[in-house]
Amino acid sequence: MKMLIIGVAVLAALWLLWRRLSPPAGMVFNLDDPRMEIAKQTARDTLPEFWAALAAEAAGDSDFGLKFDLNHGRGLPDRELIWATGVTRDADGTIHGHLANPPINRDFSAGQSVVINPATIVDWCFFRNDIAHGHHITRLMIDLSPPRDAAQARKQLGW
Repeated sequence: MKMLIIGVAVLAALWLLWRRLSPPAGMVFNLDDPRMEIAKQTARDTLPEFWAALAAEAAGDSDFGLKFDLNHGRGLPDRELIWATGVTRDADGTIHGHLANPPINRDFSAGQSVVINPATIVDWCFFRNDIAHGHHITRLMIDLSPPRDAAQARKQLGW
């Protein structure tokens, strides 16, 4: 029985070590990757399109989201770009959303309500009649994906 407990403890320790050392899920870019910087700047330049669509509340528009740096201004060394959905903007300009997926930062959780600093926004999206608009970083990631994965992603986004 003692050996079983020791074995389980060793396996648990190895699993925790593996999780800690594993690369983050998703696609990882160098901080100075020029392709990523172009995608983020394009998103920032076209953000008025997002705000206009959100304000218009047109019947065919849905699933508004913003991608932003969750860790910005928190004194943390790592960036964490994450999507927020259910986006709203108050009359005073305060932006609210809910984290769309589980964050790496353990101070937050999927679905949690957050206030989004406009300076942290790096991408935006919404669907108009089942066709995705925005998704500038997503487009870059799709272009770099294996052809089969890219085709599936484009189909899901109505492209």
